[in-house]
Amino acid sequence: MVITKDMSRLGRDYLSAGYYIEHYFPTNDVGYIAINDQVDTLLNDNEFAPFRNIMNERYARDISKKIRSAYHTKAMNGEFTGPFPPYGYDKKPENKNQHAVNSAQAGIVKRIFSLYLSGVNVYGISQALKADRVMIPRAELFGRLEKYHSEATDRFPFDWSTKTILNILENSEYTGNIVCNRHQTSSFKSKKLLENPKDRWIVTSHRHEAIIDEETFRRVREKIGLVPRVLKTSHENLFRGLVRCGDCGKTLTLSIRPSRRNYATLDCSTYRRYGKSRCGSHYVTYEQLEIVILQKINRLISLAKSGIEAFRDAYPHQTDFSDRLDEMSRQICDQENRIQEIDKITKALYENFVLGRIQEEKFLVLDKSYDEEKITLIKNIKTFQREYDELKKKQEGVATFCERLSGFEILAKLDQGILRDLVEQVIVFRDKGADNSRRIEIHFKFLGKV
Repeated sequence: MVITKDMSRLGRDYLSAGYYIEHYFPTNDVGYIAINDQVDTLLNDNEFAPFRNIMNERYARDISKKIRSAYHTKAMNGEFTGPFPPYGYDKKPENKNQHAVNSAQAGIVKRIFSLYLSGVNVYGISQALKADRVMIPRAELFGRLEKYHSEATDRFPFDWSTKTILNILENSEYTGNIVCNRHQTSSFKSKKLLENPKDRWIVTSHRHEAIIDEETFRRVREKIGLVPRVLKTSHENLFRGLVRCGDCGKTLTLSIRPSRRNYATLDCSTYRRYGKSRCGSHYVTYEQLEIVILQKINRLISLAKSGIEAFRDAYPHQTDFSDRLDEMSRQICDQENRIQEIDKITKALYENFVLGRIQEEKFLVLDKSYDEEKITLIKNIKTFQREYDELKKKQEGVATFCERLSGFEILAKLDQGILRDLVEQVIVFRDKGADNSRRIEIHFKFLGKV
């Protein structure tokens, strides 16, 4: 049973609320009551429920428009509307819509601009700040206000990323401007922020004390514009988002050096962003990864063409779940039998209590003990049943996977469609094998690690 004060407490999205009231709750034998709206699914008196859902969503949409309008008005008036000002500023105590200079942070901002103009690149600046144990903005914010906590911030509070440095160097708010409307949600139903094009930003000049003068900011912008950008390469990346680091778990991204346009590698994104303090490079060449995966897929295709039995013989641990399924069935049966025994014992115990053959205190202790055991058994049955269903589904999936593979011919080269259809993820480790090549794990769908 689900009970809410009114239907708007269940949700203001009329499609989602309607799905639960009309489909999910009845299908799963769940009753629903909205007290103030006098909705009770057990009485089947819900003719007006869809209309109430529509009105609730309309109300949420109207509130969203009013809030957006209020924020837009504040932005046009040059008022800061974000939750926290940029690094280097605090909110004024008497007016939270204006910035006040944070002298300690402002010194760091000035140092970043000075170092960049003196010829130190962005990575060099990040290393200099790290060497002096200057806390990154997020760690400093958490230390003061306990906001935006993350495990990485705890472990690496001094690891400045190049992206953070660039964001500071390109932020015109340090010259005294207020920049609003950089991001917005696609609709009131979504909390995901989307970046607005620059022509939609609302910029108001000279709204607070500047940390960086406009001439210095202009020179930095010009210098950033002169930094040569790495040209886009026509080299396709079949493995985009598919390859993970065996140490930090982040993706390996495609990298091509300008001097070696035909030599592609996949490098750990954590290493590229923060250096060896967080993770190692342990790159793998694109060609090597392609060869290894192609060989694995072709071996699977050959086995599948020989039949499901050959496939299972080659990978018994990933394909044969008969023993585990039988064991789970026995466990479920044993637990159910014990529940039946407890029901009989409880019935006899109650009869003995009613007839005065057992004292009330002893009856209550035993009754509670059997109830607790029964609850534990029911939980165990649900757990075993869930694992049984998952294994059964996996066993059926393996058969489907083998059948799909048997329809392929031996591949001469990797195809992105086949790759995405068969491979779950690829993990690259730091250590190397006897042939001095990276250790690579390929996880196939339904099969797991092969």
